[in-house]
Amino acid sequence: MRINERLKRVASYVDDNSYIIDVGCDHALLDIYLVKTKKNIKTIASDISDGPLEYAYKNIEKENLLNKIKITKRNGIDTLEKEVDTIVISGMGTSNVLDIIFRNKDNLKNIKKIIISSNNDWYTLRKVFIKNNYYIKEEDIVLENNKFYPIIVFEKGTKKYKKYELKYGPILLKSNNEVFKKYIEKEIDKLNNIKNSLTNKYLIKKIKLKKEIRFLKKI
Repeated sequence: MRINERLKRVASYVDDNSYIIDVGCDHALLDIYLVKTKKNIKTIASDISDGPLEYAYKNIEKENLLNKIKITKRNGIDTLEKEVDTIVISGMGTSNVLDIIFRNKDNLKNIKKIIISSNNDWYTLRKVFIKNNYYIKEEDIVLENNKFYPIIVFEKGTKKYKKYELKYGPILLKSNNEVFKKYIEKEIDKLNNIKNSLTNKYLIKKIKLKKEIRFLKKI
């Protein structure tokens, strides 16, 4: 069964011997891949809608893995088995991710790792997790279909970050990741276009944009 690079990269951050819940599992491709490539993995493929779960069931049945992957209909982590130690959410927007995770804080007490690949607003994603006593353990970024998708691994703990680290990723900023460099190049072009479109009425805004562009160029 084929799996895209984004999900492969997400899977690479799942530890052997983990018990995972894949929230918004779609067709359960990640769950199938994990069971096939990781050691002693238990996984729950969950979704709020019947349609994705029907596809998930068919795919899991086709791979003869119905005895290894649990399929459940549930709203995020409103209910969560005590044995689950890893949460994976890939392909959702940040507002949905944050609602799912922090609406049920009591269910997070046994969670060791949360792996997120959100579609947007990564600054807010990082900021809210940090505010809730998580730190960024690992980061990656994937370019797929001309879109950039960061992958962020959060673990419990406290660490201080500067605003630009929350915006661009503290680990990515220190990496030599070629995809991240392409992302930064695109950001520079975007900020330049915004700066050039502003009149002198927005002089302070233009100065701030110039400063950010200089910072990004150093990367």
